[in-house]
Amino acid sequence: MTLHILKHPVNPLALQILESTPAEESPVAVVLSSGGELPQLRGVKMYRVTDSSAPANSESVSYSRLLDLIFTADKVIAW
Repeated sequence: MTLHILKHPVNPLALQILESTPAEESPVAVVLSSGGELPQLRGVKMYRVTDSSAPANSESVSYSRLLDLIFTADKVIAW
């Protein structure tokens, strides 16, 4: 799995790269922002980081879960 960490505002180039990634690579993207809508990209799991230890919904991850994702990813790309 490749983990893409996106800061807000999201870089348009990052979104283009994520959209062109082959589906079998199953990229995961995490947006480091609490506001705005998450970009919807085909075949990409999108999450938002929250300060809460118990995220409010399936689109949210805690900082602890973000660390888990970083250490289990094959590659981490920060945009």
